[in-house]
Amino acid sequence: MKKSIVPEILYEIDNSKFLVADLTGNRGGVYYEAGYAKGIGKEVILTAKEGEKPHFDVAQVNTIFWKDEMELKDRLIRRIKSTIK
Repeated sequence: MKKSIVPEILYEIDNSKFLVADLTGNRGGVYYEAGYAKGIGKEVILTAKEGEKPHFDVAQVNTIFWKDEMELKDRLIRRIKSTIK
């Protein structure tokens, strides 16, 4: 019997302090997970590789746009320190 991944993902989100959602590639699952996390009151940090155009529903949300993984890491550390209590 195949185990469904969605309950596992939702369990992990339920038990997390915050969620980092990378919108690169406009994957629908990421939007679903970010929306779920936001809906249950979790802090959500959105990221996307430079040049990406996030869906219009979240275009106005403060998003970290990054060039490479080192920049992403540095900017995430700063954002987490400044916004997550």
